[in-house]
Amino acid sequence: MRHKKLAGLAVGLLLVVGGLSGCNSNKQSQGQHAGGSKISNASKTDMQNSSTSSTNSSSQSTQSSAQSSSATSNQSSTNSNSSASNQAAGSSRIDSLNHELTQKLGNVTLPTSDGLTTHNGKLNIRYSGNQANYRILYSVGNQALNLNATQTKQTPYASFQKKTYDSASAAASAVDYTKPSQNKGLPKVKLSSKITGYENAGGGQNYILWNEGNWSLAVHGSVVNHTDPKSTAVQTVNLLDGHTLPTPDNHGAIKFNVHAAKDHLRDQTISWQNGQVVYTLQGTDIRTAVAMAASVK
Repeated sequence: MRHKKLAGLAVGLLLVVGGLSGCNSNKQSQGQHAGGSKISNASKTDMQNSSTSSTNSSSQSTQSSAQSSSATSNQSSTNSNSSASNQAAGSSRIDSLNHELTQKLGNVTLPTSDGLTTHNGKLNIRYSGNQANYRILYSVGNQALNLNATQTKQTPYASFQKKTYDSASAAASAVDYTKPSQNKGLPKVKLSSKITGYENAGGGQNYILWNEGNWSLAVHGSVVNHTDPKSTAVQTVNLLDGHTLPTPDNHGAIKFNVHAAKDHLRDQTISWQNGQVVYTLQGTDIRTAVAMAASVK
């Protein structure tokens, strides 16, 4: 009996020791879980802060980009509106003056563009003649004046003339046209991939000559004045690529001159025949002359 009691006590002691060990193990496990939870929470906090910072940065970048895009769009819109207003000013002014001219001269052929690159609404026109023969002078002043106003004394930058002849043959003869055969034997000058000109030099004068369709063209320079016609001839070819001139019944002629920068002579001439009529456009500037001639209707 005594041995049984001792054995029972020993078993009891073992159970007590085992229980205590289990409690300590659970506490250590809970402590480890608690510690792991703190690290995770801290990490979550850092990630949330980082995400918030990234979101704010992205929002600021988007706002900055939107502001920049808006500024660029506004500037582009302003430039476009300015260009449109500029063109509208020129168109409305010449349209108005052309309307008055048709009331005075009848249903006549006129340039519908003033040929200018900038417009201030102060284009002025003087004219003389009748429906069969008339001459129109174009100028720009400090103010817009009435058609044929007596105080219009500005220097014209362009003129347009209609002259009626007794016959179509007489009109054709009045156009200073040069046949392609007349340029044979002259030194060749390449003006573009498709156009070849011919150089005629002598007596201190230099000409570049060529033909396009029913048109003959001549650009004149001077050795004495150091004005080389080749660059102006190339410029003319490029201008005609972008402008369609009236179609002559038989022939048309273009005569351009290269001047020193101080010269402002109105001798850039474009003339063409239409039946018994010869139309002539003259300007101080080649580009303006081409643009006005191309607009004639």
